[in-house]
Amino acid sequence: MKRNNRPEKEARPRNNYRLILQEEVTFEEKWALRVKPGQLRWLALASIIAIIGLTYTIVALTPVREWVVPGYLSTKTRKMQVKAWQMTDSLSRELDRQQRYIENMMALLDGRGVPNEFQSATPTEDEGSRSNIEPKQSPSLDQLRNDVAEEDAFSIGRQGGLQEAGIWLSPVDGRVSAPWDPATGHWGVDLVAPENSPVKAAGRGTVIFSGFTAGGGHTVILQHEGSRLTTYMHNSRIDVKTGDQIQAGDVIAIIGNSGDHSTGPHLHFEWWENGVPIDPTLRINL
Repeated sequence: MKRNNRPEKEARPRNNYRLILQEEVTFEEKWALRVKPGQLRWLALASIIAIIGLTYTIVALTPVREWVVPGYLSTKTRKMQVKAWQMTDSLSRELDRQQRYIENMMALLDGRGVPNEFQSATPTEDEGSRSNIEPKQSPSLDQLRNDVAEEDAFSIGRQGGLQEAGIWLSPVDGRVSAPWDPATGHWGVDLVAPENSPVKAAGRGTVIFSGFTAGGGHTVILQHEGSRLTTYMHNSRIDVKTGDQIQAGDVIAIIGNSGDHSTGPHLHFEWWENGVPIDPTLRINL
C-alpha cells in the first residue's frame, strides 16, 4: 500500500492592504484605509463608473457638449434653424401668391381673361362673401356724407379729408353704361362721360402703373391704403407717371377710347381689395 508522501498544501493567508495618506516631509500619517483585495477591485470599478457618469453628465447637460460632440447643434441654433425654415416657407408662399397676382393683373390688362383659379377666388353672393365686403349700412351713413360735404365741401386738396371719413370719389361725372359682371369677365364698371372729361383719382394713393396695354389702352393703376387698388382704362391721355403720389380728386388722365376692348369714349373703372376684384359700387357712389 503506497503512502502519499506529498505534503499537504498549506493555506496561504490573504493579504490585506492599507491606503495611507502621509505628509511628504515628516511622513506623518494623516489618513489610512484598510482594504482587502476584493474591496480594492470594487473600489476601482466604482471609481471608473463615477468618472464615466460625471463625464456623461458634463457632456450631456452643459454647454461643453457643443465643443466636445462633433456636429452637435445647440438648442439656440436649432431654434434659429426652425425659425429660418418657417420664414423661408412663408416667403415662398407669399412670393408664389404675389406672382399669381401679377400674372392675373397682366392678363386683365392685356385682355387675355382671368385664370380659373383666380375666378374661383372672386367673392360671390352664393359663398356669402358679399356680406363680408359690402359696407355696413347704418342710418348715420347718409348723415356722415352730408356732414363731410358741408364741413369740408370740395376740400379735396386737404390731405386725407374724404378718405379718412371713409368716402371715396367717383372718378368721372358720368353714368354707368356696363355694370360689374364677373360671369362675362367684366371685372369693373364702365362709366360714360363727355369726351375730354377729366378722370380723377378715387382716393389718395401711389401710381404703380402708368402706360399702354393692348386691351385697356392708356391705363393707370393706383395703390391705396388697406391693400386696395383702383384701375382706370381706355384713357386718351395720361397725366401721371409711375411713382407719383396722388391725392383724392387729382386729375390723372383724360377719358378716351383707347384699347382693343373699347367701342366709344368711356372709362373702365375697377376696384381691387387684397388681390380680388369686387364691384366698385360697393365702395363708391357712382
